[in-house]
Amino acid sequence: MKLTSETILALAPDSASAANARRLASPARWPALHQGDGLLWGRCQGSGQAPYLTGVDLHGLVGKCSCPSRKFPCKHALALLLLSVTHLDAFGHEAAPEVLTEWQRGRAARAAEEAPAAPKKEGSAQAQAKRRAAREHKVSLGLEALSLFLQDLVRDGLAQAAARPYSDWDTQAARLVDAQAPGAARLVRRLPELLGDPAALLIHLGRLALLCTAWTRRAALSAAEQADLRAALGFSLTQADWAGEPVAGLWAVMGQRLQQDDDLTTRFTWLRLGTQDALLLDFAPPGRPLPPGLPLGQRVEAELAFAPSAAPQRAVLRGEVGALAPLDEVCPVGLNDLLDRHAQALALNPWLERSAHLLGPVWLLPPGQLVDDSGTVPLAGDETLWLDLLARGGGEALTLFGEWDGHAFWPLSLLGVQALVPLGRLSP
Repeated sequence: MKLTSETILALAPDSASAANARRLASPARWPALHQGDGLLWGRCQGSGQAPYLTGVDLHGLVGKCSCPSRKFPCKHALALLLLSVTHLDAFGHEAAPEVLTEWQRGRAARAAEEAPAAPKKEGSAQAQAKRRAAREHKVSLGLEALSLFLQDLVRDGLAQAAARPYSDWDTQAARLVDAQAPGAARLVRRLPELLGDPAALLIHLGRLALLCTAWTRRAALSAAEQADLRAALGFSLTQADWAGEPVAGLWAVMGQRLQQDDDLTTRFTWLRLGTQDALLLDFAPPGRPLPPGLPLGQRVEAELAFAPSAAPQRAVLRGEVGALAPLDEVCPVGLNDLLDRHAQALALNPWLERSAHLLGPVWLLPPGQLVDDSGTVPLAGDETLWLDLLARGGGEALTLFGEWDGHAFWPLSLLGVQALVPLGRLSP
């Protein structure tokens, strides 16, 4: 297993934990440092009289610490991992305390015995069908009103859309929320920011019109297409939706980003196995840390269950991750291939918001463009990201992993000589 300081710090639940881990990653702060049997452990001198006992199970990079922190991994576990990269010669081979070995054995036993949970019963089939029919009726009424709203926009002319008060858009979005179609409401709330770009506005309105039409003809769609339609409208997934056959293997952790809203922090993690990409989502409310993440630039042994879709992408982990391995040989694509692959996925799921690609070799052009022999695409993010990439690449060709949303490429990680390097973690 090959870790780097950057991939370890990418596991931090927040920037404060990462900064504190760097400060603690000095052998002088650790009266004891040891390794063996897949376990790192040590004692870190904190503000109290007794040092904190910290361990990290390398089978999954999960930490245990006697400190009172509620963040996972805590700064001590992160610092212990950093020390294993920067000061491996400072580690001895003394047997770990019983509390850590018992914890490690318990983790191994749970991983061996864990089986996929059976879907919970959610009431009688008759009650479920009644609730579903009631919601679908509300959604139908909401989309009928949205269709009339879109027709009014077109009848008045899109040039007049900018003159509408913000309350017009907000009222329409609120009605869709009341109609239990939050996905459609989110799309409506994006309209005001597109009023200055007629082409983008027309495309966005087309997606909304397609959503209304598809709902009226949903009976003619396949089960996978219906699942994509319901996801676009904001229907939540049930446990039964994840009941398909999982895909097991050594999944490469290719990129991560955070999205911070007023009431929620979301972490997007992209994994890849062969040509299959998987998107894991983790959520945290205000004041709560995100769950431990996966190590960027490593392959993790895991089983992933995919949500039903004509272009499967959203996934969840089944159980804990197993063994870790270095990233193997990767195959980047050019800009033409990126556009072709995104178009193919969009043809299967017209409401697909993003797709992931390993892009290279590409060069940077000002102001914020990516170019190769086949063409040019815009680079998302601000000037700081562009300058960071320029400094890291030194003017040479780059290989980047990131997201394409149909308009711009948002780089999440840079493939260096020895490792995958995380870039900006916050969404633009």
